[in-house]
Amino acid sequence: MSQTSPPTGQPDGPSAGQSAGQSAGQAGGQPGGQAIGIPAGRPGRYNRSFGGLVGAMIVMVVVVVLTWLALGLFRDEAEFEPLPIDYESSVQALVDNDAALAYPEQLPTGWRVNNLAYSPDGPVFTLALLTDDSDFAGVYHAPEEAEDLEDVLDRLVDENAREGDPVELTDGEGTTSTWQVWTDEGGDTAYVRVEEQQGEPVLTMVYGSAPAEDLRTVVGSLLTAG
Repeated sequence: MSQTSPPTGQPDGPSAGQSAGQSAGQAGGQPGGQAIGIPAGRPGRYNRSFGGLVGAMIVMVVVVVLTWLALGLFRDEAEFEPLPIDYESSVQALVDNDAALAYPEQLPTGWRVNNLAYSPDGPVFTLALLTDDSDFAGVYHAPEEAEDLEDVLDRLVDENAREGDPVELTDGEGTTSTWQVWTDEGGDTAYVRVEEQQGEPVLTMVYGSAPAEDLRTVVGSLLTAG
């Protein structure tokens, strides 16, 4: 500890053992006649070693992770707001590039696109919609040989979907066709049509948990491209 006055019995001035630098510091007006600085051979008060920096970083990371986990405990599920899909532009781009698809010419008011995908392998076009009541309606369009109808129904509707009586429905191009009707115990419905497109049978399916009336609205607006 720095002393503000010399111990009893010692002279006020610098001792013979003090360096010239220490004397100069005293002459510069340092309080109590003592030089202020870190004594030679002793480290500073902060650990500047590589190990010290790594240790500090680890502590910071742990604190951040624990904070993130603690906040996550109060969330029921992750918040994610998908970017809106420009339906008309997306479909028009596919049509302009000669893609093979069946798509609603217009979406009813309040409906929104949840997903739109096209794979040249097949080719396969899929469209997922949410109605204004947040019910699901989907469109699947692909060559019949791309995937068996049973597999499509198992994957998109239900493994235990039951076939009902067929119905005659008219699409957006004014073509009236026979559509197979499949339902499951959960309330899903699927309308399935197989027609030739460019000389080969193509399967079109409109399906979902939306009311049958909404699904028929989708069928009634379907246009075929490619």
